[in-house]
Amino acid sequence: MGINRYFSYVLILLLFSTSLISSNGIISEDIKQIEQIILDHTIYVDGANSNGPWDGSIDRPYQFIKDGVHHADEEDVIYIFQGIYHENILISKQITLIGQQKNTTIIDGDYHSSILHLQSDHITISDITLQNSGGNIHDSGILLESSNNTIVNCQFYRTKNGIYISNQTNNSIKNHHFQTNGAGISLVNSRDTTITNCSFFHNGIGIQIIDSTNTSIAGCLAHTNGIGYYIEKSSEMSITKSAAYNNNDNQGGFFLESCNSISFDNCIISHNGFGLKSSFCQNISIKHSTISYNTHAGFLIMDQSQNISIKHCNISKNLRISIYNSQSQISFQKNNIYNSICGVYSERAICDAEKNWWGSQFGPGFIERNQQDNIKQKKSQVDFIPWEFNKIEQNGASWKAPLFDNIPYNDRSIDRYSSISGKDTDGDGAADLWETKYGYNPSVFDNHLNLDPDNDGLSNVEECYTDQYGSHPFQKDIFLEFDWIESQSNSTESNKPSEEYIKKAVEIFKENNISLHIDVGNLDGGEQIPYTSNFSFADLKDFYWDYFLHNDINNPRKGIFHYGLICDYGPSSGFSFIGCDALDSFCISADILKNQFEIPYPRQRFIIGASIHELGHTLGLTVDDHGGNDNKIATLPFTIQWFKYLNYRSCMNYFYTYLILGFSDGSHGPGDFDDWDHMDFSFFKNTHFILPKQYR
Repeated sequence: MGINRYFSYVLILLLFSTSLISSNGIISEDIKQIEQIILDHTIYVDGANSNGPWDGSIDRPYQFIKDGVHHADEEDVIYIFQGIYHENILISKQITLIGQQKNTTIIDGDYHSSILHLQSDHITISDITLQNSGGNIHDSGILLESSNNTIVNCQFYRTKNGIYISNQTNNSIKNHHFQTNGAGISLVNSRDTTITNCSFFHNGIGIQIIDSTNTSIAGCLAHTNGIGYYIEKSSEMSITKSAAYNNNDNQGGFFLESCNSISFDNCIISHNGFGLKSSFCQNISIKHSTISYNTHAGFLIMDQSQNISIKHCNISKNLRISIYNSQSQISFQKNNIYNSICGVYSERAICDAEKNWWGSQFGPGFIERNQQDNIKQKKSQVDFIPWEFNKIEQNGASWKAPLFDNIPYNDRSIDRYSSISGKDTDGDGAADLWETKYGYNPSVFDNHLNLDPDNDGLSNVEECYTDQYGSHPFQKDIFLEFDWIESQSNSTESNKPSEEYIKKAVEIFKENNISLHIDVGNLDGGEQIPYTSNFSFADLKDFYWDYFLHNDINNPRKGIFHYGLICDYGPSSGFSFIGCDALDSFCISADILKNQFEIPYPRQRFIIGASIHELGHTLGLTVDDHGGNDNKIATLPFTIQWFKYLNYRSCMNYFYTYLILGFSDGSHGPGDFDDWDHMDFSFFKNTHFILPKQYR
């Protein structure tokens, strides 16, 4: 019997030990031989054995994992006892690493490069937490440059990429939790990868797949990420019984760019900005899935996508539009489409929409009417006759995604501000001079890390750090860093926000007793980035790490500054995004905006108008709060939505975004909303997108 066969008996021994003992209590000779082989091929590591001796036996374990790897032979098992191991380890032999327990067996990369770097095939990693990788583009919890590996039952925390796989085949990723990473899983130019039963929480992107084929995703949950699943230039992929929910209400669930032959079955796509977005894709199939409560659109099908098929789905209660089809060809049949402001919004597109139930036996409506969904179209062909007279039973997903209402999340740490200059007599994180300046006793410990007397989301430790930039602990402050990509536009104006419009923005906030500090190179940040054309959502995440964090997740500006990136052409006209773990950033595409609107405004007005709008999202002004926020239907004159929210005179109302540079105070009559009073100044560091209870 080969060694691999003997290793497979380890689980049998653990799980079924009673069945391996004879009736008289004596273990058979075969089992004794198996146990001996296992012992001969297992190396033990225990960080608590700091004084030796060390030979890798269970009684004399190595102190460091790298020593166990160094002394291991092919097919050996390295068993790691609980503890925190500060190591970066290269593995170039076929071995197995097993942690004693994933919550307590921790490998900490101390923010240097990748934590585990796999360069040999047939490696198994299980039951380990990997945290604090470096912040460069390929730095990862596990950098996988080999094939036929199994990674199972691990946790990934505060890494640039939880797992990064490039140019490999037949790797299996199972039963992991990814939290506070740039991307949970990054899969590039690889094939035959399986991703099973993984959860993604507070990442920039949950799963990022580029130029890959034959990928299988099953049983995965993506929650409170910038984008749950981002798939680009990939094909032959199946996604089953997986969920994207409560992700960024400006981005969201599944984003497909230039993909072919992707199938979704029995999925839940709920309460994202866009549930499923398809751009330049073809042969996409969605069936037996539930698409609900998405804030902007359940489906956004655009940019000449072809052969998009949606069948046997429940598409309901989306807060704005259920199916938005722009310049594409889609077929949706045998679905239940109801209880949204607009069932179908079609622009220069073709929709085969026959045999659906529209919330009424009378078919789709053409105005808003209770649960009966309506159709709005511009230069489109929407065929909806015949329709179903009754709701179609057994449509939608066959399961429910778990709720995560009470998951605590806060990434603040006093260690991030160790660079604060000046004596700190009482060791409370605030310099003596600062405490004296603002009436605190420098000899008495105050819990400044948790004190925020002006309720602006900045603790006193952060206020002390930003004292150099003019902050005040008893006056609300907002800090915003702008970077701008070098412009190749025909316009003579730069993408750098102009001094004129910066002053306008500062005055708007000053009138409401808020100090807005804008950094365009004057507050130790803000810089021009070399020209880049047509970058993707995945590239945008890397811009955030390279130019805002400067590849350091502990950068003290994170959690203090909001971040804005201005370019000619980005992934979309304007949107807020999550680069790591919270909605603190936005991207504005100046040329797209200038070309999109037939308004004779200067380029700089578009830049600052869109920036104030997106800054509002990072301050917690979301679609959940008010029906006039980000409501495309409300931009259509003389519609019910237009009349309903005409008094909402805010840049958060698309109808006024560039006309009004500011927010509403709620004083303009029915349909208005007090933006200023509803701002959440800590939202950009403690982001949550939980579906409000009134919608459940």
